[in-house]
Amino acid sequence: MKSISIFCSLALAAVTLVATPVSAQVRGSSRAADASGIRQKPGVGLAVGVIDVAAIVDQYPVFIKMRAALDKNFDDLRQQIQESKEKLEQMRMTLASMADDAAQLPDLEFQYKVALQTHDFQRKSFNDRLANEELRMMLMVYEDLDYAVGKVANKRGVSLVLPKRDIPPSPTSVAELPIRQVQDRVGAFQRRTVWFASKQVDMTNAVIKYMQDPLPDRTSPERAPKATPAGASPSGLGNPPAGTRKEN
Repeated sequence: MKSISIFCSLALAAVTLVATPVSAQVRGSSRAADASGIRQKPGVGLAVGVIDVAAIVDQYPVFIKMRAALDKNFDDLRQQIQESKEKLEQMRMTLASMADDAAQLPDLEFQYKVALQTHDFQRKSFNDRLANEELRMMLMVYEDLDYAVGKVANKRGVSLVLPKRDIPPSPTSVAELPIRQVQDRVGAFQRRTVWFASKQVDMTNAVIKYMQDPLPDRTSPERAPKATPAGASPSGLGNPPAGTRKEN
């Protein structure tokens, strides 16, 4: 029992020695912070910042321009899909109004089935193309965001940046919410990374401001990808580490 007591005393003393300088660093960083973000010098303890990714992306000029161009490029296809849907509905109504023994009924039913299959194929093809283009757009935006966050964080002496997402209170009591909204809100809370962050550590506005000016081109030396070591997967996104399972 005496040895356990001595061990606990030594452990408590070690925690006290470690906690004292950390708390002093926190007080120092708190005095150095202001409403616009962290102003801590690099190398002075650990500074944490948070960003609202959705807010930054929504105000990024490149994203706004790309989103508008993508919508415009797909407007004609959307119109074709809508016209096809309206024609199908007209054919369906015509079939519903015809007598079972009408001579033209078999031909019209065949035409309707062909038109329905064509419409389904066009709709799926449209959705796949749109989804792929949106993915490519968002990858470019996220890579720009990754670069900008790193620049702003280094300038402010921030060692760790976390995503935050504000979830407004329920519009009504939980008991009155439709179950779909309940599911969405529970999922949002379960995916939440940061539950609270003061304005002093919020870098969102600083990153938005930084991204208003054109960023260096992706082919510039400043943003060129680093050489991948022999045998390693690029960006660590290829094969999983040994002992892990690939997901199909």
